[in-house]
Amino acid sequence: MNKVTGDAIPVHLYLCPLNLPGFSAEQQARLLDTLPLDEQQKVTRYRMASAREKGLLVRCYLRLLLSQAHERLNGEAGDLIAPTEWRFDYLDKGKPVLSKALFQRSRLVFNLSHSGDYMLLAIARLPKTLAFKPLASKSLKSAALGSEQQVWALELGVDIERLRVNTNIHAILNHYFTHQERDALLALPPERQRLRFFDLWALKESYIKAKGLGLALSLKSFYFALSDAPHQALNFNGSAARQAWIEEAVSLFLVGENADQADASDSQQLARPAAGWQSMLGQLDDEYRFALSLSSTQPLALRCEMVSAQALLLAE
Repeated sequence: MNKVTGDAIPVHLYLCPLNLPGFSAEQQARLLDTLPLDEQQKVTRYRMASAREKGLLVRCYLRLLLSQAHERLNGEAGDLIAPTEWRFDYLDKGKPVLSKALFQRSRLVFNLSHSGDYMLLAIARLPKTLAFKPLASKSLKSAALGSEQQVWALELGVDIERLRVNTNIHAILNHYFTHQERDALLALPPERQRLRFFDLWALKESYIKAKGLGLALSLKSFYFALSDAPHQALNFNGSAARQAWIEEAVSLFLVGENADQADASDSQQLARPAAGWQSMLGQLDDEYRFALSLSSTQPLALRCEMVSAQALLLAE
């Protein structure tokens, strides 16, 4: 999977630990000083110490890894961007994106998710062979400019989910899943249904985050179909390397607004494959799974890395 070349879209996938034993107050203060004032204020606004630590780590990992990815993917230009230089804007529903100037300079898009002890970050570079295209109906509100700008990018979304044994999956199934997803899940043996629920939830979250519309995009307006094709190993390299598994056969379908109220045959006719999209589902272990959705069908050149917290602390 990592050997694809040519017109492949480079995608760096980072798995970052958020549970750091011995993460001292002094280390936290030094990392906090590396953030802009507005981000410092967001971190210190958390009441719980654990939430402040995770908020701090998420922001610092993002800046460090954007700089590393930019150097690796655009290094031939000799243009380095320090972690402190990155600036962000937000789509109408709150999705963070690079500022227009930094996006044009780096051609990078990113998305992140965190759950339990891990943060997952995906960074992709828009290939030169892929022309900029406007994301119609989306605007970007810049806090600095106080105005709306057109966004030009790939749509990228990721999600990581920690399996929770107390979640009432059947109540959620009825409210947020299409009948295709419900029927496929309930056809599984009972011991596999909770695992499949979190597989589908990660995929649905990744697509919603890629679109940047939040819950304005109905969770019943699309569905994912998974097959029992053999899984493929995916290695997260690094000093604390670990292996994950990728579900090869993931299909995304779009359905009409009233498809879930139609009978099975009519609903199936209303569904159509989501043209121009690809999604992947991964599993770290029985507790964690992750998903990625991208608005392109070009092959991906994946580089996966298990990030050492020590690298973050040494980079302060």
